[in-house]
Amino acid sequence: MAYFSDRSFEMGREEALELLKNGSAIELGERADAVRRKLHSDRAYYTVNAAITYSNICEVLCPICSFSRKEGQEGAYLLTPDEVRERAKKFSEMGAEEIHIIGGIYSKLPFSYYIDIVKAVKSADENLNVVAFTASECALMSRVSGRPLGEVYAKLKEAGVSALPGGGAEIFEKSVRDKIAPDKLSADEWINAMRIAHSEGLKTNATMLYGHIETPESVVDHLFRLRELQSETGGFKAFVPLPFRRGASKIPAKSSASYDLKVCALARIVLGNFPHLRVPITHYGDRFAQVLLNFGADDIGGTHWREEVATAAGAAPEDRDENFMRRAIIAAGFEPVKSNSNYAV
Repeated sequence: MAYFSDRSFEMGREEALELLKNGSAIELGERADAVRRKLHSDRAYYTVNAAITYSNICEVLCPICSFSRKEGQEGAYLLTPDEVRERAKKFSEMGAEEIHIIGGIYSKLPFSYYIDIVKAVKSADENLNVVAFTASECALMSRVSGRPLGEVYAKLKEAGVSALPGGGAEIFEKSVRDKIAPDKLSADEWINAMRIAHSEGLKTNATMLYGHIETPESVVDHLFRLRELQSETGGFKAFVPLPFRRGASKIPAKSSASYDLKVCALARIVLGNFPHLRVPITHYGDRFAQVLLNFGADDIGGTHWREEVATAAGAAPEDRDENFMRRAIIAAGFEPVKSNSNYAV
């Protein structure tokens, strides 16, 4: 299922690796921009959305994470469905049209809890688009409830979930994954969870966390495995590269502006069968997100009010509104287009 069928989509692993290692950021950017403009002309997308992180209690405690807490640890919390409803109501009144819901891996929560918090959001405003739960959380729901993963997805859709975020992909290469997220789903498990979601009619994003201990080979392997799954299912909406912020983690951070440009541009070139490349303004910052619109990106993400995971790792907790997002896109030389995570304009 190719959205762009020229030579870019046929790029092989060796060429991709050589470009990432030795190609110039400008050369990559020019090629990525050609793909981006073929797909989207001068349009750039944004979303007016908000995030509700229902809990920071997590049992896997990945070494890369600065947000999670153990049960009973100072600062640990768990929202009730009523508290989720109140937050969703507040965000709706502020103008949010979409709510993102994620949390930790906490096996004491029954499957009904997840259904209840989705219903709570929809009861606050039935028009809110709900993007909820990573593949890791959904796999946990399957394990706790004894339901097949496909049935879990079906029940979430019935409750009001319209799409899944792409979190938890991290880096697929096992030697790296074992160091940064040893107790999360394996790469094969994450890929299979997405395959099942797509078969159930749920569109998803796909992420990649980079700028830590990965190698160029790790990045290229990650991109090509995603491309292969997209060719099989066609279920990915957007690829979302995420630069690692060290925060309180002991994992070293090694990203740079040049590396960010090259990773994002290479992703746009390699992932010719992905409709969109999203660079969240909450992760990259205002000015750099504008630059990345010229390096293959066509989406700067959402206002993402009360985003907590990235800010726990050091991202600036800025409040952006719709006017801000539109001005940022126009200033970069593009046409702003408001959408939701399913790219309904």
